[in-house]
Amino acid sequence: MENQEKNYNDEEVDLKDYINVIIKRKRGILAIFFIIVIAVAIISLILPQTFEAVTLVKLGQIKNQSVFITLENIDDIKAIFSRENTLKDIALKLGLPTNTPLAKITKIFSIEPVEKTSLLKIKGRGATPQKALETTNLITDFIINRHQNLFLEAEKTINLEIETIIASQEKIKKNIEQIKTEINRLDNDAKFYTKEISQRDEAQSEGQGQVVQAYINLLAGVKDARDAKEQQISDLEQQSANLNQNLQQKEYEKTYQVKPTAIEVAAATPNKRIAPKRTQNVAIAAILGLFIGILWAFMVEYYEKNFKKNKQAY
Repeated sequence: MENQEKNYNDEEVDLKDYINVIIKRKRGILAIFFIIVIAVAIISLILPQTFEAVTLVKLGQIKNQSVFITLENIDDIKAIFSRENTLKDIALKLGLPTNTPLAKITKIFSIEPVEKTSLLKIKGRGATPQKALETTNLITDFIINRHQNLFLEAEKTINLEIETIIASQEKIKKNIEQIKTEINRLDNDAKFYTKEISQRDEAQSEGQGQVVQAYINLLAGVKDARDAKEQQISDLEQQSANLNQNLQQKEYEKTYQVKPTAIEVAAATPNKRIAPKRTQNVAIAAILGLFIGILWAFMVEYYEKNFKKNKQAY
């Protein structure tokens, strides 16, 4: 019990000693505190300002069967904006020096997806509100123009497929007309053979009978050929119907199966800077300055006591 009371008293004495040290060194602590705070405040005032403009872009989509899929995923977009040629092009359009490091260019904008949506959040930064807005609009236009080109390529492919289908339909139409001409010729042949057979119905000689039989065989061959031609026309008409259905599908895809990339929320000129955060910097400097001042006070007190002890020992 006595030991516990003794420890408590020691702790109380130690706490008083600490407070006394702080009071004793208060001028030094305050000096360090104000030096750090003022230095950070001056640095914050000197540092260039940074403004940020934000826009939301809805990525284009293409319908695959019954589901719309995004034209280009975020990883592909980021990969494009990490390329040297792209970054240099951005720097050129923003009027940055030609020797601007690529790492610095990548810091003036960012592209991030909005979770569970097909939206992209594009942020552009600049030394002025107008420069931040210019950067954001440049990145936005780059993405929209790229996707428009992708849609144009897709449209060209669909148009080429449509042209191929139409050409196939025209060829089928010509083939059907040609087969119908051949059928008319076969019909004329059939009429001729029928007429010849009817004229020899009463033939009695063996020679005449052979002639009749020959015409009968020819007539049968003509009918078989005509049936084959009719089947060809039926097959071609079915092919034409399938092509027409495919053509309608392609026309539908061309008109309704795409959703172009577009701005969902346009960027506005920012009215507040994002850096430097002067109030936050000064607050952190105040805490840090107070901590360093108190630490300095204890260190000085410690060395002074040790110096006196060593002096007394000698």
